[in-house]
Amino acid sequence: MSGAARTAPRGGIADGLISQHAVLRALILRELQTRFGRDNIGYLWVIAEPLMLASVITMLHFVIQANVTKGMGPYPFTLMGYTIFIIFRNTFNRSDGLLQSSNNLFYHAQVTPFDIVLAKCVVETIACSSVLVMLMAIGIALGLADLPARPVYLGAALLGMATLSFGMTLLATAGTYKSHALAHFIHPFSYFMFPLSGAFVTMAFLPSWARAIMAWNPLMSVFEIARYGWFESADDRYLNPWFLIAFCATVMLAGMIALRRVREDIHVH
Repeated sequence: MSGAARTAPRGGIADGLISQHAVLRALILRELQTRFGRDNIGYLWVIAEPLMLASVITMLHFVIQANVTKGMGPYPFTLMGYTIFIIFRNTFNRSDGLLQSSNNLFYHAQVTPFDIVLAKCVVETIACSSVLVMLMAIGIALGLADLPARPVYLGAALLGMATLSFGMTLLATAGTYKSHALAHFIHPFSYFMFPLSGAFVTMAFLPSWARAIMAWNPLMSVFEIARYGWFESADDRYLNPWFLIAFCATVMLAGMIALRRVREDIHVH
């Protein structure tokens, strides 16, 4: 970007949004090209990669846990749990070394660490949501799944997971830039959260003492909303959207503050 772009006067809100959109679009395209290139199927790998993982995991659980979900089909139950969780896992896991690997982008005044994290989150959310739609469509065609009972709730759950993942990744990106020791815990933390996320279990299945604990788990809130959105028989007693909204807002605010402080220490080279 030219030096003139650096010194151009700020326009109104509309100009700012247009500029932000252009930056985000450029970063998303760069992310796709860096990770997948243009060889073979190129950018389609952004969907093919989670598609293969989700297919294997879903079929394994379909066979092993066929009678566990009590009124909820095992195919959509497992598929939804895994594809929504990998929005978090794939986004959060990329926080380690993210700013260091993107250092050359900070030559451009319009590009900020916030934009880089946001681009990663957008790519993963679109990819995993697309996989969910594709595999659910196949399941519906084969009679393994029904249409979603409450699509608005399902969309809210996807948005909630994307927002939560974005906020957590902001914090992790800032933390790992300051501490190399913290970076070693990023991947183990995401794997540790997989069985505790609620991806494969509902609040209704848990004993009362476990429900009291899991009620404070924002990931569990996401999956409860998602299942209520898909299954007609899902229980709405344990939905807690206000807790999820408050948690996401707090994490995002903390993440933006932490990333802003880190930005002052970034030296372009």
